Amino acid sequence: MGNVISFTLSDIGMFVLWGLLIIILYYIIIILKDLYFTLKKVNEIIKDNQKSVDKILVEAPELTQNIKNISKEVSDTLIKFRGTVDNVAASTEDVTKTIKENQTLNKQLTSIFHTISMIRNLFTTYFRDIDTKDNE
Repeated sequence: MGNVISFTLSDIGMFVLWGLLIIILYYIIIILKDLYFTLKKVNEIIKDNQKSVDKILVEAPELTQNIKNISKEVSDTLIKFRGTVDNVAASTEDVTKTIKENQTLNKQLTSIFHTISMIRNLFTTYFRDIDTKDNE
């Protein structure tokens, strides 16, 4: 009675391959089932919102054309104002250069205005005191 069951390496390899094939088929079936339910739900949503979808499809070309027109207008406006921006930038550079060149003059003018301000404050204070004394 020596019933002997023997497996060769190729038998074991085929068993493993068939097992892997069954596992892969199982996952493919799960993915296809989920895809089916997802597509079914998408179809329901589209049916429920068919009027809105149709409206979007009708208005989309017009919206695209409006966006193109707006982009063209903005581009044209920017091109027109480019010269003005360049002129303002050049003027700013000139003003900055002039201020740097006349730094001493600016300091002198600032000093003069500061002195005038101090004198004015002194006179205001002095005459206010005199005006207050006269009213007593």
